[in-house]
Amino acid sequence: MWSYSSATFLLALPFITVSGFTHATSELHQRDGDMTIDVTNHYGVPLQLSYGVNAGFPNFRGDPQPTTLDTDATNTYAVPSGWAGRINVGKVDHPDNSKIEGSFHGAGNGDIDVSYVDGYSVPITCSAGGKVLSGCNIELMDRGCNAPDRVSAWGPDGKPALCANGMRGSDWGPPSSFFAPCAGAAYTFPKDDMANVGMISETQISCCIGTSCDPSPRQQKRDLSSTKAKAPSLMARQHKLHKKSHAQ
Repeated sequence: MWSYSSATFLLALPFITVSGFTHATSELHQRDGDMTIDVTNHYGVPLQLSYGVNAGFPNFRGDPQPTTLDTDATNTYAVPSGWAGRINVGKVDHPDNSKIEGSFHGAGNGDIDVSYVDGYSVPITCSAGGKVLSGCNIELMDRGCNAPDRVSAWGPDGKPALCANGMRGSDWGPPSSFFAPCAGAAYTFPKDDMANVGMISETQISCCIGTSCDPSPRQQKRDLSSTKAKAPSLMARQHKLHKKSHAQ
């Protein structure tokens, strides 16, 4: 999967402009043979989703519109064979948001990754078949967004909502210190291709937003810049509940 940057990707897309930002206008109408992408919000606040599709490629099923994803809610999207595009995710609607990118050319020819090339807004990991394929569950905003990166939007709470990636124009990196903990797990510069495992056979993808999502084995093992305790992973919580139910 290639990594998109706003400088090149948006020029290629037949978008409709909404509130000063370009969106591919796009509800689930799944058909046999489609790939599905579940997007679950465990970040703790409502998030904004919007969509992009490569010019000349088929759209998401049902043409989903930009929407708000409530806390602990899941939206499911279906895409047909031949699709290639992305889902933008953030606290505000902005082109520098974290992105879920993918393409699909039939079973055995799917591809998914998480990209912070344009910028970082929220931590995301995407999984299939019980394995994390791409992404990073570290809250990078705890590190502080400084040059060469910059804060490009502020949230309703008055705090920085996202950090624009100052290395987006440097194909081979290296990542800035802000993005470095996620290098090789999520795209942190355009050719950060360790963030992509290549073609996958699974057609059911689950993407999780938040620090409690299961981590990528390729991300930094511990975020030394943050003293915040990490929530247990979803798998760990499920295992704990399973043990408790058998103990009763």
